[in-house]
Amino acid sequence: MSFRTVRLTSKSFFLFSILVLLVFASCKKNVLFIEGREVSTQNLVAPKFGIDPNTLFAESKKIMISTDSIDASKVGLEIYKKGGNTIDVAVASSFAVSVTRPSSTGIGGGGFLVYHHAKSGKSYAFDFRERAPSLANRNMYKGRPKEESLLGYKSVGVPGMVAGLVQIHKKFGRLPLKDVLAPAIRLAEQGFIVYPDLSEAIQESEQDMSPGMKKIFIPEGKIPESGEVLVQKDLAKTLKIISETGDRDFYTGAIAKALAEEVSTNGGAIHFADLKNYKVREEKPLEITYRNYNIRTMFPPSSGVHLFTMLKMLETKELHSMFDFSQSDYYHFLAEVMRRGYSDRAVLGGDPGFTKIPVETLISSEYAKEKISDFNPGKATPSSTYLSRLNLKAESPQTTHISVVDAEGNAVSTTHSINYRFGAAVVLEGYGFVLNDTMDDFSRSPGEPNVYGLIGAEANSIQAGKTPLSSMSPTIVLKNGETFLVTGAPGGSYIVNAVLQSILFSLDLNLTLYESVARGRIHHQFFPDALSIEGPATDTATFNQLKAKKHEVRLGNNMAKLFCVKRENGILYGAADPRGDGIPLGE
Repeated sequence: MSFRTVRLTSKSFFLFSILVLLVFASCKKNVLFIEGREVSTQNLVAPKFGIDPNTLFAESKKIMISTDSIDASKVGLEIYKKGGNTIDVAVASSFAVSVTRPSSTGIGGGGFLVYHHAKSGKSYAFDFRERAPSLANRNMYKGRPKEESLLGYKSVGVPGMVAGLVQIHKKFGRLPLKDVLAPAIRLAEQGFIVYPDLSEAIQESEQDMSPGMKKIFIPEGKIPESGEVLVQKDLAKTLKIISETGDRDFYTGAIAKALAEEVSTNGGAIHFADLKNYKVREEKPLEITYRNYNIRTMFPPSSGVHLFTMLKMLETKELHSMFDFSQSDYYHFLAEVMRRGYSDRAVLGGDPGFTKIPVETLISSEYAKEKISDFNPGKATPSSTYLSRLNLKAESPQTTHISVVDAEGNAVSTTHSINYRFGAAVVLEGYGFVLNDTMDDFSRSPGEPNVYGLIGAEANSIQAGKTPLSSMSPTIVLKNGETFLVTGAPGGSYIVNAVLQSILFSLDLNLTLYESVARGRIHHQFFPDALSIEGPATDTATFNQLKAKKHEVRLGNNMAKLFCVKRENGILYGAADPRGDGIPLGE
């Protein structure tokens, strides 16, 4: 046997070297360096076109902010550098994102906020969501077109955003309110750069917009393109009034009178007394222990209680070994937990001031064990098994979330919304803010079959002063009594399951924070009876194994966008979901 020696010419050696470098470079493109680890991007959702994934995770020592708006994250950091604390940062970012994401949130909407004070170890929860006006009643939309609860003045609930943010700032903030609102006023007055998602949202909502709204968002009849500047002079004027008067003018002064008059004269239910009587609700957050971590979240009508039921069901099994052994078994168990958690939400979800919600039972280990006791490892349980009086409202993904943590472990998790894209599609004339359409979050006609032939739940019926059921679930995780993880998301009915999986990825599967927000996710919301799964979360074998277990598997995008901060070993880690438009920033 003879061997031939192959001699490379200088030219062929050069070409061979280039080929090796290209192969090496392409391999490195599929790896990110996060938290001291090499992380494969194989199971991660890719960022939007043109976005460098390295901008979506960050490390710092003093402060970390993660929002769904680059401008809002910058504002948060700006306020921190001026001496602001975590509440100042969160409130400033909230007002800023109200300017830059008008299709998702705004001062005409509402939200939830959970705050953890590190020194005292106490946590606080605030409900400043929209309320049903005093003239609202269970039959106000009966027999009426669906559009009445979705578009226009009849769909508007009493906004709570300004009251919530101003009162929370007054209680816990450090800087003057004028300083905290100054960046948001600047963004409204001088304008900000339009991003693709906003341009697309304006285009999709153009036909629904009121004439006054079109003047702002479609100036001179032209939809602003990505890269152009959007100015909101009237909104800047309103924010200046708030910076000077707090929430007084908004609820008892000129703004309140203008809002009540415009809504009521156009067929809506809000009157001056509704604004004057608006109250922010403060209570202790709900709390459970999960695998030696303490987790705190919003009280109802947030869906945090159902998040806790699901965590307690999941705690009955060791998830890390299950995931490593068989992803299809893991997804099957997780989907069955989601199905059962969302079935409770459909029947029991509502305002505890108007309906009895057995919270202590729902978050107990005993209830969870009973709830999951009929789990079949080899077969999906049909959702029809749990059919009853249900609230199957489709919630809008047009929401936003902000997470903030400082070096001491003071933490804020807050989620806001105006409900559907651009809310009611009307603005308050002369004041420039979008009004919510949150009345559509109620069961329109309890006792009547909906389009699925199912009965609307009484727990979420319309009543004066009531707050509708919400998926928003801002959550804080403590480890050994100190802040470990702050998580939350916009995304309508996808929110609870996204927050759930961010916790599992961090606590059970020990993934990096960015992986916990970017990893492909699954979603089952009880009805429709289908398991939604993102492409990066599965492969052909896993997909077929889930189908063999009688799941109706649907490949599709997950609508939730997580914005999270983790505090570990003296380092603050921030992550922004690649499905969104924001970034984390820290110092």
